[in-house]
Amino acid sequence: MSPDLERLIGKAVIDPDFRKKLLDNPDEAIKEAGLSLTDDEQDRVRKSISERSQDIERVSQDIDTAKAEDW
Repeated sequence: MSPDLERLIGKAVIDPDFRKKLLDNPDEAIKEAGLSLTDDEQDRVRKSISERSQDIERVSQDIDTAKAEDW
């Protein structure tokens, strides 16, 4: 793990504004933060965010379905 990937993780944990930018547009957030990740690291970040987004979408759909069933 490169030092910049470690910095990215730390910044995402402690800085909610950066975390939101990272989730919305990882490539731009990484660039704006002045971090230099390897291609593999950048791909892993994108994949992780994509998988997390899909999980959140599934949970939201499950909640909406549960609410509809309650009616």
